[in-house]
Amino acid sequence: MNVSKEVTKDAIFNQVGDWLDGFGYRIVSRDETRPWGGFFVIDEAQIGQFREQFFPEVQLTEAQLKNKLSPKILLAGPGKRLSWQYHHRRAEIWKLVAGEGGIVTSATDTENAPKTLTIGEVIRLEQGERHRLLGLGSWAVVAEIWMHTDPANPSDETDIVRVQDDFARK
Repeated sequence: MNVSKEVTKDAIFNQVGDWLDGFGYRIVSRDETRPWGGFFVIDEAQIGQFREQFFPEVQLTEAQLKNKLSPKILLAGPGKRLSWQYHHRRAEIWKLVAGEGGIVTSATDTENAPKTLTIGEVIRLEQGERHRLLGLGSWAVVAEIWMHTDPANPSDETDIVRVQDDFARK
């Protein structure tokens, strides 16, 4: 997969979409409207395949597998940063699967120094932990699983508390 900084947003989304199709994933939605890049949402019925392919080292209990897990692929453009954010109703598990990415995390609103991710590294973000994904020298392609902490009220895109945002979103 060509994830260099010269690849256009349309091209990287088409590449990743074709790549996911090649594995037989059903894409529930595709969002290319984010100023930092965007994401693909995978059919939740495929969480077993998604976990096996991208997170074989992560053990999920039978109870967790019965809950909503929301598998996604995030794409962060070169030099772009997602908002400095946290969530009330989810924890997250990330893995850089292609490209160059970084992360900033903190238990408070104060950002720590960024950390460069390595391909295959698993990152666990706790509910309420502040975090920010960074696209570095190329597009960052990150597999993500949402771990809904309130299964009766699952997290969604509205469960983002932005502490800081380069794009002035609230």
